[in-house]
Amino acid sequence: MDLTDDKMDDFLFKGLVIVLIVVLGILLINSFLNIEEETFTQVYLIPDKIVNSASVGEEISIEFEIDNREGKAVEYSYKMFFEDEQVNFFNRNVLVENNEKKRLIEKISFNEPTDGKQKFVIEVSKEGMEEPYSLWFWIEVK
Repeated sequence: MDLTDDKMDDFLFKGLVIVLIVVLGILLINSFLNIEEETFTQVYLIPDKIVNSASVGEEISIEFEIDNREGKAVEYSYKMFFEDEQVNFFNRNVLVENNEKKRLIEKISFNEPTDGKQKFVIEVSKEGMEEPYSLWFWIEVK
């Protein structure tokens, strides 16, 4: 048996192991670099536009934004109501394009006074959601 053949086999084996480690390293690094962007929606009230008191019959504006980062256009539905009542002021749909922030302004008025401050809720949902996004603030109608 020739000693140079053993050295050559050992050299080829070590070379193959090194190539395999380099290829696996490249694939692993590539998989970490190709992470898909996280998709999400943000829904929030405009802080300086929140109204905490109103008079019966007075028209007030309620402003909120939907920020779509879902990777596609999404149709959202939203409704507004007092927490303890089943009557919705609105139940509407709005299409928000991908990477778009859409500010929604709804004008409403109240027909009767509230018994102190009441929780006014805005629920925003999209198809396939189990629980809607929920925004709320306190308002007293006199």
